[in-house]
Amino acid sequence: MSITIEIKQGDTFESLSRQNYGSENYASNIQKANPGVSEPLPIGNKLLIPDVPTAPQNKVKPLGSNIENECVMRIQGARFRYWNDLKITRSIDQMDVIQFSVPWDSDSKLLRDFFAPFSYKETTIEVGSQILFTGTIVSVVTVLSDKKILNVSAYSKPGVLNDCTPSSSSFPLEFNGLGLKEIAKSICEPFGLSVEFEGDAGAVFDQVSCESGKKALSFLIDLAKRRNFVISSTSDGKLLFWKAIETGEAVANLKQGESPLLSVTPSFSEQDFYSSITGIDSVSIGALGSQFTVQNTRVQGYLRPLTFTVNDVDDVTVQTAVENKAGRMYGNAVQYSVSVATWRDSSGNLWEPNTMISVEAKDAMIYNQYKFVIRSINFKKDSKKQTATLDLVLVGCFSGKIPESLPWEE
Repeated sequence: MSITIEIKQGDTFESLSRQNYGSENYASNIQKANPGVSEPLPIGNKLLIPDVPTAPQNKVKPLGSNIENECVMRIQGARFRYWNDLKITRSIDQMDVIQFSVPWDSDSKLLRDFFAPFSYKETTIEVGSQILFTGTIVSVVTVLSDKKILNVSAYSKPGVLNDCTPSSSSFPLEFNGLGLKEIAKSICEPFGLSVEFEGDAGAVFDQVSCESGKKALSFLIDLAKRRNFVISSTSDGKLLFWKAIETGEAVANLKQGESPLLSVTPSFSEQDFYSSITGIDSVSIGALGSQFTVQNTRVQGYLRPLTFTVNDVDDVTVQTAVENKAGRMYGNAVQYSVSVATWRDSSGNLWEPNTMISVEAKDAMIYNQYKFVIRSINFKKDSKKQTATLDLVLVGCFSGKIPESLPWEE
């Protein structure tokens, strides 16, 4: 994990790299993580020594509980046992987050140290022998009532990119002729973050720049969409670029009235459903370029058009942009929330986003076994039970494909 040191006489970026990583090769990592600091290093000042995720000392190792569903929480590497009501959220297209509560005792030095505001403590959650979450505490809120409670929230390590702009040490942020993977690594390095790709990163970008003030994650999401990727985080705290699954076996087949299925709640957004989607390339102010339209044959006898401007058509065609928007329309308009009485699928693995599941629930308008993609999972644990809520979307909604059938179509 990252540490802060005090600069001593004779310290340089290279000497500190040798001291902390065993090699001078990481001097640039330290320099980029300390914007505004240059050599000679000011003696007595504080300096951030960032993670180098590939270094052996920075790889998180689980404690390895022998109890399959035992949850182990560690804060700054030390086991913390005094938590209640844990909720872990993992998603295909957002950063992982956790929330939990702690009985608050202001006289406890342990609690004061662990949960000081703005201390950004590293936190991990393990289930059995598997790491499920690696992140940073970002919110502590005291609830003063009959029972003094501290509500704590943490996001996965790459969540910092959603809060912050790229480091000023990375400017100017021009990435001409570079691919998505190279750009992502350049943005993430000063934060001590590792980047993981699943799938071909695609062609290089001719001209890309990040304007001053734009948040780092927002910039990367814009680029990822142009290569048909979604962004989330891995359980060990890497920034993950991947593509939504479109084929494969279901990790479970759930049916209404049978264990472990508890409930199925549909959510339909009719106002986000259109009869046609048209993208227009605006080649200059006041002038229209090429355009492409996708017709939604499931809306008959009613005009509900959506028209938008497609930017950056040098590396994404108007057709691709429109097809992507049409697919995401189905993802936004049709969703299901499924509650189950287990944290594990039919094979005994912890539920994972971006896997397929089959559900039949007639009362929720799923009239036959229908395959969905698991978009996100909420793992919940209190003193009495463990449950999971699976948020499901239609296959193809992240990859620009309109589904061949819908759950209620017979």
